[in-house]
Parts: sequence; C-alpha cells; structure tokens
Amino acid sequence: MTVRGIRLRLKWTLLSVVDLLGFPLKLKGREGEVQIICFHGICADTDAFINGRFYHVSAFRNLLSEIQQHFHIISLDDFSANRLNPDKLNVLITFDDGYRNNLTLALPVIEELRIPITVFVTGRTDFPLWADLLDVAAAHPAESGTVLNELRAYAQVKTVRELKAWIPLQPQEVVMEINRKLNELPHTLLDKTRVFWELLSNDDLLVLQTKSLVSLANHGANHLSFVTLSDVGMAKEIEEVQIRLTNIGSNYGSVFAYPYGQHTPATIAQLAELGITQQYLAGSGITDKPYLFQRMTVNPFISVKNMLRIIQKGRFY
Repeated sequence: MTVRGIRLRLKWTLLSVVDLLGFPLKLKGREGEVQIICFHGICADTDAFINGRFYHVSAFRNLLSEIQQHFHIISLDDFSANRLNPDKLNVLITFDDGYRNNLTLALPVIEELRIPITVFVTGRTDFPLWADLLDVAAAHPAESGTVLNELRAYAQVKTVRELKAWIPLQPQEVVMEINRKLNELPHTLLDKTRVFWELLSNDDLLVLQTKSLVSLANHGANHLSFVTLSDVGMAKEIEEVQIRLTNIGSNYGSVFAYPYGQHTPATIAQLAELGITQQYLAGSGITDKPYLFQRMTVNPFISVKNMLRIIQKGRFY
C-alpha cells in the first residue's frame, strides 16, 4: 500500500470513530452540481468478495437509501436535459459491464426505492470478461489449475495485480486470447461463481428496457481499452453495441463509458467524430468539452457515511 493509501485509510478510520461517537454527518456544498458514481456488480450477502467491484446487496441498499436521503438522484434523461435540483448535490448512478446481477439483485432494490440507474453494457452475452474470470481464478487457485502461472509467465509479471494492469494495454488479439484461455476454467468453478461473471443476455436487456427506472447505454463491444485501438477498431466496438441497444429499443447507443476509464485526447476526438454525444471518463480530471463527464467508482470497503462524504466532495482524498 502506498503512503497516500495509508493516509486515506487512517483518515477514514478516524471518521468512522467520529460517526460511532454520534457526531452529526455534515454534507454541505456543491448544491446544483452533479456527481456521477459508478457501481459494477451486486452479489448476495453470503457471497465472499473476490474483487473490489461488487457490493453485497444489503450494503448496496443501505448506500442507495442514504444517497437518496442526503442528495438528489437524477436519471440519465434528467442529466441530458440538465434538469437538476439547485438546492442539493445531484447524483447520477451508473453501472458498468452489464452483469446479470444488475437485473436479478440490483433491480429489486432500485424499484423498491424508486431510484433511476444507467447501465453501460457490452456486446457480450455468453463470453465472460477476462477480468472477472481472472478474479475467479485468483480467489480459487487450487481449483484453477495452472492458468494463473501460465498467464503470469506469459506476461512476465509476478502478481495478479500486475497482470491486471498489463492485460488491458495489450493488442486486441492478445486480450481475446487471454480471455479464451480463462474461459477454460473448470465448469464446476464457473458454476459456483456465476454471480461474479455472468452477463446480461439479450432477453435480459429486453426486460430492463421495459423498466422506466433503467437506461441502457454503450460500454464497447468487448470491453477493450480504447487507447489500444485504431480508429476503425473504436468504430467497430461502438457500432456493435449501438446495434444491440437499438434492437431492444434503447436510445442511448451514443452515450459511452470508456472501459477501464482509459482514454486520450485522440480517443476523445475520434468518438466525437463518431457521433458519441456523451463520453464518461474516470480519473483524468478532463472536462474541457461539454460532452465529457468524470465518474467516481464507489468502494465497498468504505463505510456508508465515509462514502457519502466522498460523493459530496467528489474525490477520495
């Protein structure tokens, strides 16, 4: 862990102590502004975490309920039309990757609380994403055979963390070959970890499209880093999901969130040329165009009140 990470953990721990002592939570400032937050997957409370992208369903409900209490939650339609509450921080809630648990576990919660969400989906249906399969293999090394050792040797890295950083920056054919290799994990292992990798089918999308609280948008066909793609490659990734969304009646095929949040000035310019009306970024701080929007990924290992503080400030530090 870095020095900065240690300082942040200490800060959040001290704030959690303050909360336990009963001091009131103060969330002021940024009234009339928008904070976009990003979830990924939801799992059952009995499921052991295998990554930092998933929330237990009860923790998810608790966080949404608190966000609803303290802020003003808006839909993608509201955001696009600039229909904002001038007296509160406005929060747009998004999901990345298009996991099936967004339908089976997240949807009942958002319908109970009447909270709108936007789900950025890929073109995948029955071919899981490599990052999810790598998490499965890392969490169950004894059941995964030799795949982890083979991939680390191939990438010439020592840790799974280094492997995760290396894979997205490789050419598409390398990423897809690694994905195929991970897809050969034992069926018994894949079956028991299904909630962490199963993606939305086209029938699932049709169900979500009928829900007034759900908007479906574009996350690229194969969840590839756009910084590695040619202009033609980017266009193909965009178009495949646009067709998928158009076929189920979504009007948001030109609303795009970058896989891994990775982008450059060149990708931004190219997507604008392709007619992408909203580009959702992560981490760069770039907002110099009216169609660029920064997002913050929520952290399941941070307390609800600390996450509220982070959302209100718009940063983790």
